[in-house]
Amino acid sequence: MTKRPDHAVRRLSARRILRVLHLSLALIAGTGLALIGASGALLVLKEPLVAFEVGREIVKPPRIAGQPDATADRWIERTSERYPELKVIGANAPGAGFLPGDAAIVFGRLPPGDLGVVFVHPQSGEPLGLFAFDRSWFAAVVNLHRRLLLPGPLGASVVGWCGIGLALSLLSGAYLWWPRQRKWWRSLWIGASVAGRRRLIEWHGVSAAYLLAPMLVLATTGLALTKPRWLGLPAAAPAGPSLRTPATICPAGSDLRAALAAAALAEPGAHIVGVVLPRGPAGAYRIRSRTPASIHNELTMDVRTGCATPIVEAVAADSALRRDWLNPLHADLRLGVAGQVAVFLCGIALPVLYATGLWLWIARRRRRG
Repeated sequence: MTKRPDHAVRRLSARRILRVLHLSLALIAGTGLALIGASGALLVLKEPLVAFEVGREIVKPPRIAGQPDATADRWIERTSERYPELKVIGANAPGAGFLPGDAAIVFGRLPPGDLGVVFVHPQSGEPLGLFAFDRSWFAAVVNLHRRLLLPGPLGASVVGWCGIGLALSLLSGAYLWWPRQRKWWRSLWIGASVAGRRRLIEWHGVSAAYLLAPMLVLATTGLALTKPRWLGLPAAAPAGPSLRTPATICPAGSDLRAALAAAALAEPGAHIVGVVLPRGPAGAYRIRSRTPASIHNELTMDVRTGCATPIVEAVAADSALRRDWLNPLHADLRLGVAGQVAVFLCGIALPVLYATGLWLWIARRRRRG
């Protein structure tokens, strides 16, 4: 009997180990990855998803020709008049908040504590409709993608481990797919003569090979956004107001219009895109603005108006890495519409790859049994 060379035995052993790893990851984390992928694909379509739920005329109100956008104080004032039950937290300009569309949004708390969002016409300042965000299908999709509907810290950890599992599954799958006896580029398409189970195997490998790079980017950025400390990165900046200026020196005040004017004066040419109201006298108006050069280049300021002259302080919000790279890469690979298409395909591919891989494994076990 001919004995196999040592290097062939080692290669066979490595393939067997990686095959077991690939299968184990699919069985352990496959369902979670399928749900994360499917929900991620839906979030690429978040604007039509929200429009379907609340109405397109609310999400994308028609513009008034020749009229500039109103300021955030007008949006909040009209919202408070229309919906006095909403305890307003802040407001965002169109496209600058956590909801898509062409309407401004004013957000706050509804009894008994649910997050409420009011869509506001950005020019007239008139409220268009109240949206109970926490009870919406869109919020359920977001929570499924970020936490798998599990409690906060537990859900974030599970999603983080799923991200690690996805990266390992992709790399082990790429090794197993890599052709050993033919030129690699011939494996990038499926031969016309291939049929049956073998054709499904090749579809499984080829589709994953084409999406390998973007899926690795999404797995890595998703892990960095969900559990940044696991990668040695700084965590997301807290949403609460800065307390560096003692309230005894300058309290928050109650003049939002003056706070907006002070922020505009501090950063000439920047466009104010968001404001969070003070949390008590010791807080501050937290105001976000963007420069015309880049929608990702945000400036964050804390403004206090309880003095003779408003005090403006720059605030270190999200790191440049998170703001300029991690968020855009995870959203569209920094490729605009083409990147959104790729992200959508990656999201759809995860449940499809899980289903086909599981079917192939079950069929193989039945054949052996």
